[in-house]
Amino acid sequence: MKKDYFANLSDAEVWRQKSENNAIPPDDVDFLKYRLNQVGDTSSFIDDRRQQPSYPEVDRVSIQPQIWNQRYTAKSKHGINILAIIRRFIMFVLITIQTYYGTTYLASLLPYQSWQKINFMANWDINPELAIYSIIPYIIQGAIIILFAILFFWISIGFWTSIMGLILAVMGKDRYTIPIPNDPASHIDAKHRTALVMPICNEDVARVFAGLQATYQSLVETGHAACCDFFILSDTNDPDLYVNELKAWAEFNATKPNNGCNIFYRHRKRRVKRKSGNIDDFCRRWGHQYEYMMILDADSIMTGDCILKMIAMMEMTPKAGILQSPPKSVRMTTLYGRIQQFANQIYSDIFCSGTHFWQLSEAQYWGHNAMIRLKPFIEHCILSPLQKRKGPIHILSHDLVEATLMRRAGYGVWIAYNMNGSYEELPGNMIEDLKRDNRWCMGNLINLRLIFKSGIKLTHRIMFATSGMAYISSLLWLVFLIFSTLLLLVFNISEPQYFFQPNQFYPTWPRWDEQLAIQLLSTTMVLLFAPKFFSYGIIIARTGAKDVGGIFKLTLSIFIEMIWSMILAPIRMIFHSKFVLRAWMGSKIQWKSPSRSDDALTWGESFYFCWPLSLLGIVWLGIIIWLNPQFTYWYIAILIPLSISPLVIRISGLSSIGMKAKKAGLFLTPEETHPAKAITLTGEYLVKTEAAFIENGFIMALVDPVYNALACALSTSRHRVNTKNQQKRHELIAQYKQIDLEKMSKEKQLAILEDPIILSALHRHIWQQQEKYDNLFTLWQNERQQ
Repeated sequence: MKKDYFANLSDAEVWRQKSENNAIPPDDVDFLKYRLNQVGDTSSFIDDRRQQPSYPEVDRVSIQPQIWNQRYTAKSKHGINILAIIRRFIMFVLITIQTYYGTTYLASLLPYQSWQKINFMANWDINPELAIYSIIPYIIQGAIIILFAILFFWISIGFWTSIMGLILAVMGKDRYTIPIPNDPASHIDAKHRTALVMPICNEDVARVFAGLQATYQSLVETGHAACCDFFILSDTNDPDLYVNELKAWAEFNATKPNNGCNIFYRHRKRRVKRKSGNIDDFCRRWGHQYEYMMILDADSIMTGDCILKMIAMMEMTPKAGILQSPPKSVRMTTLYGRIQQFANQIYSDIFCSGTHFWQLSEAQYWGHNAMIRLKPFIEHCILSPLQKRKGPIHILSHDLVEATLMRRAGYGVWIAYNMNGSYEELPGNMIEDLKRDNRWCMGNLINLRLIFKSGIKLTHRIMFATSGMAYISSLLWLVFLIFSTLLLLVFNISEPQYFFQPNQFYPTWPRWDEQLAIQLLSTTMVLLFAPKFFSYGIIIARTGAKDVGGIFKLTLSIFIEMIWSMILAPIRMIFHSKFVLRAWMGSKIQWKSPSRSDDALTWGESFYFCWPLSLLGIVWLGIIIWLNPQFTYWYIAILIPLSISPLVIRISGLSSIGMKAKKAGLFLTPEETHPAKAITLTGEYLVKTEAAFIENGFIMALVDPVYNALACALSTSRHRVNTKNQQKRHELIAQYKQIDLEKMSKEKQLAILEDPIILSALHRHIWQQQEKYDNLFTLWQNERQQ
């Protein structure tokens, strides 16, 4: 039987060539000992007590988390940026004026215009019921006006930000920014090393390492890779994925040349504070050995040229704390993903440059594809939970908070708005996108508690408010629509009141000025869609749309995208409103990594996710038709998408439609027609990494000698020898021998993988009791054949 199983071991060449023997368990050995050479080193894993280091020697330094309720005293002078104050003041004045006129216009077209004639107290003395009845329409109308003012102000922010972006596009560049050097290597101090840090947790292993290899290869091609090291910081608690991470890391290192750029891997056993805690742990262990840290997401792709330029820009600006590159979305295949990718690449430039225009050195940080100066980050940006009576509240959306603390410490936070070579991927369907929004909503609402903390700059206080408003605005739109429906209800079913004062000679008629309403709606739509037209004009002026399919296809793509955004808007509105309400009610969410695949959604999934929206849309539309069919077309753009939301989500999640649109030349982006080499390499590497993926990682580590040797060599649970530890291990081994290892909980499976002695003992036991574990050997053999 052994010979049959071992006949399928020949494909494990990577580790076989690195080991002194094939790690095949002999028939009569009291304890198995494997030898596994570390890639690029002559040291080897001799027995169960010795670990193959997959990361540098730990040299811990103390880090001090924030004390939020303590008054902050600035350690350095910030200075006053007069230019930034002028730009922000102009922005505020323009937004305020626009909002004032828009709100006044709305107030003039609503039906009830006699509120100044109402004497509530006099009417109350005559007839209290009638007095209350007479003011209900005005209360509803007043709420509509207040909500509209807030929402119109919110829309105006985006409009004027795009105007500022348009100004920068016409100017060509902003002199008040960090310049991008033509020869970045000449500005980099050889002593200043950079760590490219990728925190991951239960991610698609094949995609993680495909993007990592492409980024590494691009960096190598610059000839200056030796100034960087890569760190894969894993919080993965899925045992099958964990084994695949070990395998992918070992295979990557086996083929990597020895050029001074190291690829390190660390699996964290004590997983606290999620991503920010993982980064904190890196800072504590190795942060002081590096000058800069580049944060990468699991789906990030960076070109080597972009990385070197960002390092050089930090070197040229000693007071820059964070430099954020604008990542462009790439490699999407579903219709939903391709439209979102198109919008990101076509419209993001104008918004990024406009955001830079008024933020300058007090910009945003998006948590990835950004360069960070490590010393001030370690000293000032380590987060701690917010304290509340019911217990600590952990900060989830850590990026903006870290940017705020960096600026508070006197270091600038900049957006390199004109930087190329930074890429990411988006969720492939709307369900995954909304799941991500749920997490971001929770994080942004928690951050609102920091608005009035000591020492925070006014700009970042505003950013905390606007990041929360990004989701609260949906709830306000929903309330606005509900009040509008209530006003329609009152207008159509209640008996109108024409006389408000004693001896009033002429009646006051409630009226609805439809022409004014159409004009206001048109103005609002112009504000919403103007940034898209600005981007359209810039593209045509610069390149004639040659790299996006030509003028006709670009025009058609933007038109479809505008219609598509209108269809998705009410669906997002309902879900975001739900997220906000759940967050305010204290509900908790599972903070899981989003699915990064483009797998199609089933009809069942789409309907299960959206049937409440369909029911709401149908009932709401029925109410409007019952009240006044003439008003139906004012609501149809909102209620029809809600009614057909399962169809919208299902169709948009199909890759087949997305690829047909691409073949027709729709939604093309510059990164598709002229892709960077790193993007192309990611696709090529992904084919290889997906082929190397193993489904039953835990079973392979138990049965397969090579995977067992690898897992034992890199396992993390290593303790000093003592009677208590030995006794506990013996008890666990005896217990595990009596149970079905396949059906064991993932937590226990991971604990086995992390302990070399237990893993080795179970491996030996399985080989000695082959017939008892024949099902495991069958799984192993099938995995090998695949």
